[in-house]
Amino acid sequence: MSLSLETRFDTIIEQLDTHILSAARVYPLLDLTRLDEAALAEDMDALVAKAQKEHVAAVCVLPQHLSWIPPLEPIQRATVVNFPTGKGVHEQILRDIEHAIQQQQADEIDYVFAYPAYLAGQKSYALAWCREAYELCQQKGRLFKVILETGALHSVDMVYQLSCDVIETGCDMLKTSTGKINIGASLQAAFAMLSAIKDSQGACGIKISGGIKTLAQASAYIHLSEQMLDQSVAKSWFRIGASNIG
Repeated sequence: MSLSLETRFDTIIEQLDTHILSAARVYPLLDLTRLDEAALAEDMDALVAKAQKEHVAAVCVLPQHLSWIPPLEPIQRATVVNFPTGKGVHEQILRDIEHAIQQQQADEIDYVFAYPAYLAGQKSYALAWCREAYELCQQKGRLFKVILETGALHSVDMVYQLSCDVIETGCDMLKTSTGKINIGASLQAAFAMLSAIKDSQGACGIKISGGIKTLAQASAYIHLSEQMLDQSVAKSWFRIGASNIG
């Protein structure tokens, strides 16, 4: 009989490396984030300056602020859609993705999964919508991250099952949280997502977001990911979403 996810998580946590990594190790994995409706052009200028100074993986801003973010190669320009509630109209979401890519040159799309519909029993619809959004990003050569909003899910088993469903449907990365509800990222949720990634034997990555503020927190997720997937983290498959880490 296989061990439960909770039991496996407890075992992993007992063995987890507690070494706090340096900022130089963490920042290149960072999606430096500012998702503030009231942000001004000067706020975006400050974000860009910090991104360039710290050599982050990407900057992530609201769609209406992308025009304030200049080309930053090799730093990627990311934005969010169906944000933050996951309740947008599917056809409009596809138009939003198309606009972000074609008109605003977004490199990466962070898509809030339609988790309210999924939880209400409309699983096939929610997954089909996700698939169409993924296929659009694939056609345009853009990275597609799916925000599960793990804090809204009722158990570690549900996080695992949704992760498996989304991986099978298609995505480049699973992402924990919008950061807009009370419960953000947790090590247990990340463990469930990583378990699904490992079991799928696919090329899906993971992004940790929602309440990550310190190097100690970031380090724990890095160590967990490396231990679970038995490989060193790289920005191609591992990201942390945060406005600042200190």
